[in-house]
Amino acid sequence: MPTHNTVRQVVSNQKEIVSDLEKTVLKYFQTTYQRPYAAHTIEAFKQAVHFTQAFTQPVILDSGCGCGESSFVLAAKYPNHPVIGIDKSICRLSKTQNKNQPTNLLFLQAELLDFWRLAYAEKLDVFFHALYYPNPWPKESQVGRRFHAHPIFPTLLQLCSNIELRTNWKIYAEEFLEASRVGFQYLQMNFTPFLEEWIPKQPETAFERKYYESGQTLYRVKTMKE
Repeated sequence: MPTHNTVRQVVSNQKEIVSDLEKTVLKYFQTTYQRPYAAHTIEAFKQAVHFTQAFTQPVILDSGCGCGESSFVLAAKYPNHPVIGIDKSICRLSKTQNKNQPTNLLFLQAELLDFWRLAYAEKLDVFFHALYYPNPWPKESQVGRRFHAHPIFPTLLQLCSNIELRTNWKIYAEEFLEASRVGFQYLQMNFTPFLEEWIPKQPETAFERKYYESGQTLYRVKTMKE
């Protein structure tokens, strides 16, 4: 149960979803994101492909996994699937060591934007994609750095249509919901994403635990029904 400890909530000068979000999403569906791949991410992706070859079931991605708590949860929930936890911070990933890591779980240091593009280009079969508490980039001037208003979004949506986003900022959830709706409509995919308040039975990440125990309202967007 929440203990209402003092944890700073998202502070932003933005009071509602940006008005030109649909225009932004559609623009990126009609262009190609061409940032060069980071060399270490290319190597990480090769490790991912090798890891998945031992399984017959499609992949579970935990992007921005941090210290890996949620990755362990997903590996237990989907024991027959390869689960890959990805984070750019070697410091955070180092905290996953010395734990009883299941054989269906792999942790990789990689740049998410590059890993997703490689995975999409190589047709990696992804069954579920977790995006738990990404950096909200809360200033209105930072909207272009949010996944749903970035050139990477078409890749994200086409890599796996079964996405779950969790956040403690309602505007971020609302924007991701709207961007997903626009994207699926453009792709002529008959999915209706939905947003709901999220009350975890057991917090699955350090951020989720911190926000929940401080009494903050949590939100999740799912692009497909369970």
